[in-house]
Amino acid sequence: MKVLLAVDTSPYAEQAAHALTKCVPGVEVEILHVLDLEATPHPHLSAALIEDYHRKLRSALHEEANRFLPRLQALLVPFFRNVCVSVREGRTAELILDTATSTRSDLIVLGSRGLSEIQSLLLGSVSYRVVHEAKCPVLVVKNELPTIRKILLAVDRSEGAEQAIRFLADQALYPPCPVIALTVCPLPPFADLLPESARQRGHASALEYLRGVADRLSARGFAVEPQVMEGDPAAVILTLAEKERVDLIVTGTRGLHGLKRRLLGSVSRKVMIHTTKSVLIVHGDSGHVAGA
Repeated sequence: MKVLLAVDTSPYAEQAAHALTKCVPGVEVEILHVLDLEATPHPHLSAALIEDYHRKLRSALHEEANRFLPRLQALLVPFFRNVCVSVREGRTAELILDTATSTRSDLIVLGSRGLSEIQSLLLGSVSYRVVHEAKCPVLVVKNELPTIRKILLAVDRSEGAEQAIRFLADQALYPPCPVIALTVCPLPPFADLLPESARQRGHASALEYLRGVADRLSARGFAVEPQVMEGDPAAVILTLAEKERVDLIVTGTRGLHGLKRRLLGSVSRKVMIHTTKSVLIVHGDSGHVAGA
């Protein structure tokens, strides 16, 4: 399995590296650091001076990278069979996505600066763009992960959910642990006007689906607790994750594109923005299945 760990000089990057050490051995890791000159604030300069400014800035950023990248590599080397380091220059999100595609990475891991919903929608963040444009699963580390003790797997019958289940079961990224397999039945308008039998049938169908999910994960050693709940899916996931003190939320995404993805949003987007937990998001339209 190939993992692309995208890092900058912030504490969030180091948290992501520490989180990666909780994965099972045998993973190949590439540490990618991007020198994004355009993202660094700079004074208004004439054309004659900007080239010299960029040259000095590039040198300073390289020196900074040479100080912290060996430390991250030394942190990971005891845990994994192959850890390499790449430093590239350009737009951060674009180079992360391009590198993941060219190296056929099975997973991207990155830290999150925790931008608000308005910031991530209007300004854009690296983690936000990578999550929604990557062709492989993305793990966004939002806090320290001393260990993975409990996982919340939020699924429906979508292709994204199926890919999330397959990734968790087949990749064996984490040692087996308790998993809450959750399906949320959204409450339609005028739900109280529906016959109780209709809601019961929906609940029974969802529970049968989750039992099938549990069988697949149990075969891999996970202890699975199926739960069917009603309400707004994102709100239910966020509330349950806090209540159960899970360490990681795993969910699929239906794969909206372009403006639909940014303006209409999705459950996975809302969860990623608002949760305090780390989130593993798997796309249903990635065209890349981990381990394929």
